[in-house]
Amino acid sequence: MDFVSIKRTIDDLKKELEVFDNVDFGDLTPSLNVVEFNQIVEKLKEKNLQETSESEFFKNVLNTADYYENISSYLEQTRLSLEQKIKKSGVSPNANAKLQQSLETIQNTIDILVVEYANITRNEKKRWFGAKNSGSKKEIRAVLSELLEIKEKIEKATYLDSKVVSNVVLKEFKSIFTFFSNCIKVAKSRGDELLLVEVAGIADRIMSMINPVFRNKSLSTDALIYYYLFYELGELKSHAIGDRLA
Repeated sequence: MDFVSIKRTIDDLKKELEVFDNVDFGDLTPSLNVVEFNQIVEKLKEKNLQETSESEFFKNVLNTADYYENISSYLEQTRLSLEQKIKKSGVSPNANAKLQQSLETIQNTIDILVVEYANITRNEKKRWFGAKNSGSKKEIRAVLSELLEIKEKIEKATYLDSKVVSNVVLKEFKSIFTFFSNCIKVAKSRGDELLLVEVAGIADRIMSMINPVFRNKSLSTDALIYYYLFYELGELKSHAIGDRLA
């Protein structure tokens, strides 16, 4: 086990997490409640079903001979615009993604260390005589303690980030749903799987930033809106690439 490398990673993460110590996002109450959100979604879906083809804007501006370049470019602008609004609310999408990746790495490291500790203990029990690996076990316990502390801090940071992101997406959901639905209609009418994957990819990126909010198992009644928001984004993703791929 490379403890030097692990400790170096721990020190780097501690420095990165210092910026979150005094972060205050203020009031994080959802901008919509479940009833309001469901009413908006029902109207959007009803309108989407009534319109068998894309909107006039799409037809005249985007669904031209260069439709893929037009729509792909507009999708990218939409993503950047949304991420800019998220940044203005105090959350960096790139930093958020990095934190979630670090959290996964930490959990994997914890799992490996736990197995290593168990193996050392098991081997010690097999020996009637001989030296014990008390030094290695002590080092593993110390590293595990630090990793668990950092894991808790990252979970708290990503949880707060996810609430901020969720509120931004709630405010923009009508535009997101309308645009994505039109993209999907055009892509399916042209049999363009690459465009469908692009739409699904952006939906998935948004969902990944919202997902940490579900770490809190005791969400308030108001916060149940996040489940509905996450579900509807998942529906858009599934509509683009199908349930099995989604």
